[in-house]
Amino acid sequence: MAGGRIARWGEADGTGPTLERLRRLTPAEWTTLLARDGEALDWIRLAAGHGFRAAQVVLGQVCLDGVRVPRDPDAAFGWFSRAARLGSLDAVNMVGRCHELGWGVPADHAEALRHYRRAGEAGHAWGQYNAGTLLLYGEVARDHAAARAWFARAADQGHAKAMGMLGRCCEEGWGGPVEPGAALRWYRRAAEGGDGWAQFNLGRRLAGAGRRDEALAWIGRAVAGGEANCLRAIGPVLLRHDDPAFRALGARALGTGPAAAASRPGRARRPVAAAAGLWMLAGLRRTAGPPERTCVGKPTLRLPGSSSCCGVVSQKRPPRLRNLLRRR
Repeated sequence: MAGGRIARWGEADGTGPTLERLRRLTPAEWTTLLARDGEALDWIRLAAGHGFRAAQVVLGQVCLDGVRVPRDPDAAFGWFSRAARLGSLDAVNMVGRCHELGWGVPADHAEALRHYRRAGEAGHAWGQYNAGTLLLYGEVARDHAAARAWFARAADQGHAKAMGMLGRCCEEGWGGPVEPGAALRWYRRAAEGGDGWAQFNLGRRLAGAGRRDEALAWIGRAVAGGEANCLRAIGPVLLRHDDPAFRALGARALGTGPAAAASRPGRARRPVAAAAGLWMLAGLRRTAGPPERTCVGKPTLRLPGSSSCCGVVSQKRPPRLRNLLRRR
């Protein structure tokens, strides 16, 4: 197994990595190695079998996404569970994702929330974000105040998706007072961090304030880098706008949607509850909130050809959103 290519990232004498070297690798390092060298999968299996939790997490993601192996959610859940028992917070979060989405185990949002809280209480930003989204949209007792608090904890760690959702909470008054100024600040921070929904919402707010050119720039960034479900949601809305520049962005969003979906397999996905903005067409006055949990920016793990991450699942719309949609 110690091929020449693998030896280049193993020991200096070219003999390949030792078990101690494999033990020290992080999930991010394993993912990078897998992206550049197919033989890395053999080493991931070896390390996972020896109980190295970082390799177990990555192998679980490989099985979940079907990267160079047949997709196997049952095996994925097994590897995540093993790593979680060894104390990997990434794995605890992913066990929650499996329970939320029914990957290798019956869907159970209460059990998912238990794992998210466990990861979140230990400081895991994705666990905090996922706990917030489940409390906001999941099939558990809704608690908007707790959701807002979880988003704030993750936002304090620089989690862009949590910043965007905290902005939504501030704008809508979910779990606390309506704070338009704070909403705008959080949208901007999240947008600058690369969150497509926040870029969209920031653009919407800027358009409502008459700052058209800035709005077009931010919405253009959302269209250029947005997840497929985001593009499917905002495209038709933009196409109904009076301004041809916004309509052009809508056409681009729908044109890139299928390609984005093809490049991001494995989801009607995640999850994660982010926000699908619906605009009131006269002046782009507001967004109606997330119709589905969508993949939330950079996942804890992203493998070559993978879209699986630690935050996205279709969810029922809150009553307020359903009412808004019925009025349109």
